[in-house]
Amino acid sequence: MEESPDTYLAMIEMYREQMENIEMQSTYVRAIIDDYVKAKLTIENLEKREKGEILIPIGGGVFVPAKCEDVSKVLVSEGADIVIKKDLKDAKESLDRNISALQENLKQLNEMYQKIQGRIEELSEKVRELVEERKG
Repeated sequence: MEESPDTYLAMIEMYREQMENIEMQSTYVRAIIDDYVKAKLTIENLEKREKGEILIPIGGGVFVPAKCEDVSKVLVSEGADIVIKKDLKDAKESLDRNISALQENLKQLNEMYQKIQGRIEELSEKVRELVEERKG
């Protein structure tokens, strides 16, 4: 099969689409990490109080004032409609595990992105070489 710039250009386009997908996945993972970090900060603030008025973040910079009688336990979603009551320490540990797993996922996405970017550079160089050969 003859090497054609068009073949390489099609491959480059496919790789660019993969990079866009990885960027979208990375953005989504970062948003989840941010959500978990905010939840952890809220738990840390709860640890400083035994009861009284608190502000509960509901997202978008919006808070709901609430009165708490007991803040020693929280409900933690474990996925698939499963919610478990945990003490604050266990809830923070659960969030830390989730954050670590997501950060590892983000690292892997970044590595894939870098590999694809390197492959695009290689293919771009091949296209340049083929075009130069045809000129000369």
